[in-house]
Amino acid sequence: MDKKPEPPAEDDSPGRSMPGAACADAPAIDLIDPGSLLSKTQLDALRTHADSAMRVFASAGVTGEARIEIVNDDRMSAMHETHKNTPGTTDVLTFDLAPDNDTLLDADVLICADEAARQASERGHDLVSELMLYIVHALLHCTGYDDTHDGALGATEMHSREDEILTAIGLGTVYHTESGS
Repeated sequence: MDKKPEPPAEDDSPGRSMPGAACADAPAIDLIDPGSLLSKTQLDALRTHADSAMRVFASAGVTGEARIEIVNDDRMSAMHETHKNTPGTTDVLTFDLAPDNDTLLDADVLICADEAARQASERGHDLVSELMLYIVHALLHCTGYDDTHDGALGATEMHSREDEILTAIGLGTVYHTESGS
């Protein structure tokens, strides 16, 4: 995508984490919740899991930084229409600012808490697990995976890798459910 999302509001609210919080060797993550859409407990859990996921990406040779903003349906719908020319909300929008480098992470990502709540309810798991699926999905897009195509690093491989990462960080499979969806 050639357009960058509007920058998140700069503030010192409890919904903001600092880049590089994971560890020195892992890609940095800046996770913000400017609308306080998550509870403190949910946000803390999301940060913990996101830091763990970044360590998994580091073990695959990925460096860099991802900036993740948690948004609601209204903001996501506006961004979806602006950047994808598609009306309505979606789960995640990824802006890969290093599109020709699968080991350098430089990304702005929007994840929709409202859509995650709906999907989590439908799939029978918690909101944090669904949001982590969106984060991992976005980061995989930035590291060469593309679920809109078949073949090497396509949809099957991408969803399998999502399950591997989410299982490695203690969440288990999230996208694939017992019913096979």
